[in-house]
Amino acid sequence: MTTPVQHCKECVELLGEYIEGTLPPDRAKALEEHLSTCPPCITFVRTYKATGRLCRSVMKSDMPRELVTSLKSFLGEHVPGFSCTKPDSGPAPSGVAADSGRKKV
Repeated sequence: MTTPVQHCKECVELLGEYIEGTLPPDRAKALEEHLSTCPPCITFVRTYKATGRLCRSVMKSDMPRELVTSLKSFLGEHVPGFSCTKPDSGPAPSGVAADSGRKKV
């Protein structure tokens, strides 16, 4: 038997795991039952999801190409397992070394 989500505060605490799909199935079911009867929490969930989409969209469109290239290079060098799924097209921006992605001094 699932333990019901009785308070909106508990809903907010479970939301991150729920959105990521890591919330245990019994807790996800209890959260969904709460959401089906609580308009303020439904609104909160919709806003929570929309905020992430909007931020990713704005960040993607406003980031200069030079910053993207430099960031990918840095992450490739310093984060184990990082790989870029979309290779950059065209030559490296001026002032950036092709092999390291760092600016020439």
